Amino acid sequence: MNHGNKQLGRQRSGLGTAGGVTAVCIWSLTAPIVASAVGVNPFLYVGLGDGVGALVFLLLWVVRRHNPLPELRRVPLWLYALGVIGIGGHNLTWVAALQQAPPLEATLIIYTWPLLVVVLTTITLGQRFRWFHAVAGVLGLAGIVALLLGKGLSVGTFELMRGHFWAVISAVTWAVFSAMAARYPSSSSNFLGVIFFMSALINGSIWLMIGAPPAPTTSLLIVGISSVVFALAYAMWDFGMKQGNAQLVGVVSFLTPVLTAVYLVALGMAELTPYLFFSLTLVVFGIAIAKYGDRLQLPQKASAYFRNKIAP
Repeated sequence: MNHGNKQLGRQRSGLGTAGGVTAVCIWSLTAPIVASAVGVNPFLYVGLGDGVGALVFLLLWVVRRHNPLPELRRVPLWLYALGVIGIGGHNLTWVAALQQAPPLEATLIIYTWPLLVVVLTTITLGQRFRWFHAVAGVLGLAGIVALLLGKGLSVGTFELMRGHFWAVISAVTWAVFSAMAARYPSSSSNFLGVIFFMSALINGSIWLMIGAPPAPTTSLLIVGISSVVFALAYAMWDFGMKQGNAQLVGVVSFLTPVLTAVYLVALGMAELTPYLFFSLTLVVFGIAIAKYGDRLQLPQKASAYFRNKIAP
């Protein structure tokens, strides 16, 4: 009986991890889609996208004839608030960062969130921060740096701007939300439907109040259709945090901008460079370290160092 439970746990962990990885692959399509959806105000973009996400969950409840109210009442209010900040706030500050700071510098800061996810999920789950978590995170971040260097990032001319602050907020809010999802696996992903609705209501109201011009119909269709898939990706990510290997999913997340670059090259919207190959190699190597690091044996002195310095 116990053996069966352990086997089921391994299966759930594998399915959860696969869900998180699938979400990463879907989110890698964000840049090409955003580039196609021109003329959409950020508040309208987030409001419309999250509104479609809420409708997706509503449709799933109707099709499954499922009443989510009993489980939604058990979700604490602070978790709803954190969800609105983690999803809607992350998206808004992401746009603000790209608009108010050099895009490459903002992107580099924003994509520290996979490393933050690895660290924070390890802490919230009460697990040891192992040496291979650190190495995998550093390799993933190095891959992002290599990718952005290939796009023209200059680390010698950095000047602090307001957009850098928004980039930090964007990274931290999403990492904290992900860590809390991992911390409370009993909370159903259905609460995402409420979060999408609240975020759509808030951002849509702000868009109406500021009197921003309407967007082209074609761009609105692109946002609406793509938001259906993105909403499902959020559910997959939530499932991955709750039921999968959260640290491994965090490291795999470093692939997001790398896969985006691959998609852009495939679509003829970017050039293939050696930096992309080097970046992909670093991130994939980091993922391998995160997955199989516990099977590797460090020299005795190095093992003692990491045990004393990193383990809580």
